Amino acid sequence: MRLVTPLEMMKLEDLTNKSGVSYDQMMELAGEGLAGHIARILVEQDQQSVLFLCGNGNNAGDCFVAADRLAKQFSVTVCLLAGIPKTRTAFTKYKMLKDISILTAQDDIRKAVQDAPIVVDGVFGIGFRGELPVFVRELFGMIGKSREKICIAVDIPSGGSGLNGSVAEGTPHCNMTITFGAAKIGQFIPPLAEYCGAVFLVGIDIPDDAFAELSYPIHHVNGETVHELLPSRPLSAHKGMFGKLLCVAGSRQMPGAAMLAAQAALRSGVGLCCLASEEGACRMLVSQTPEATMFPLPTDQNGRITAQAVPLILEQAKTATAVMLGCGLGQSDSLRQAVNSLLTQLECPIILDADGLNLIASGIDILRKAKATVVLTPHPGEMAKLLRCSVADVQKDRIGAAKRLASRYPNIVVVLKGAGTVIAAADHASISTTGNSGMSKGGSGDILAGIIGGLTAQNIPPEDAAKIGVFVHGLAGDCAAAEYSSRAMLPSDMLRQLPLVFGEYE
Repeated sequence: MRLVTPLEMMKLEDLTNKSGVSYDQMMELAGEGLAGHIARILVEQDQQSVLFLCGNGNNAGDCFVAADRLAKQFSVTVCLLAGIPKTRTAFTKYKMLKDISILTAQDDIRKAVQDAPIVVDGVFGIGFRGELPVFVRELFGMIGKSREKICIAVDIPSGGSGLNGSVAEGTPHCNMTITFGAAKIGQFIPPLAEYCGAVFLVGIDIPDDAFAELSYPIHHVNGETVHELLPSRPLSAHKGMFGKLLCVAGSRQMPGAAMLAAQAALRSGVGLCCLASEEGACRMLVSQTPEATMFPLPTDQNGRITAQAVPLILEQAKTATAVMLGCGLGQSDSLRQAVNSLLTQLECPIILDADGLNLIASGIDILRKAKATVVLTPHPGEMAKLLRCSVADVQKDRIGAAKRLASRYPNIVVVLKGAGTVIAAADHASISTTGNSGMSKGGSGDILAGIIGGLTAQNIPPEDAAKIGVFVHGLAGDCAAAEYSSRAMLPSDMLRQLPLVFGEYE
């Protein structure tokens, strides 16, 4: 699904108008689509009446078209919260309303909201900024207090930002959002993502070449994406067809990070997985995962890999199709030298995570010397170090942050983890919305790195591997939360869900 900013949506509508589809026709299509979804809900809920809360912009016009269509079969009430529509197109649709109850007095509107089983929020659209009016907040509060009411947002919940997912105080929690032309980026970024409910797209005849005019395409990663990108496995397959992942990870203090990453890679279908690490970490992995192989490396007195291991790793990497670097390595000057050296000499794709990211943060320009594609998987704190900004700056514009980093260096893919994970290249990006708060535990990122590494080792293009990996990782987290609860689930529980998740996309 294509995602756009509010400004991009305005551009698409302008280009559509110039192509011969008028603003009036677009509003008709939006309203008719909205009416169809509302009619379905009315029938499913065995209800006969619907209440529209309308502002004075084009969202109100969409509501007027829908109200006109629905009035032929259902009882429809329209509430004007800001007077007569101000836009010409919306005013035209308003004048067409016949035999429909129209309320303007606040007491009448309060009573109507209190009694309505289904309320349609068409007050503010994607251009909203600032604070919701007091009376509007009061009405939305009445809706929120009733568990039985169904709230349907027109294009976007009023008070929500289609750009960055922020919400104004009083923004309604909707059961669903009917959006028009293209889904909006903010609808898939928390906190707004939690207010939208299910998002349904209604087409308004935007021509394909209009989307080509947008400078930085953004897509939503979903199950269809995974079906499209995940290759099938032939019956005549052998392990050599599915690559070898070399995991350079772990230390005496953090052997579990290496184990989680390697196990995730194996569950992702890689043919061979070798852990190059401190000897204890290697033996721990093989004792619990006999399918893995181990390659013990020289370490310092604290059990961390040293720069002396670089020639050994490079030799082992000659037979690898991808290298995962960083999980649980720890921090030291010798390790920094090792990571920098590996980045400039490895010739297969690299997945750089956790300590690997921290080790290059003070000299990130080393990425310019990488010979192969590097997939960076920072969480917001690591991203802030890489961009030399605050975590708040990263979170304020996650897509912008990922884009800035991806565009600075050739041949890298940025996976900015968190709610609404962003997968960014220099000229486009994707967002995945699987996952939940239960994944906010140490070890979750190691599993993601392992999945992406295992997929990349199977000769799946690194960016595609990142898209698949992020979606699957989040879905495994959702399955684990369903079984164990988001509070009690562990990252290792996600490993047990991976076979079920991948099984859905065979």
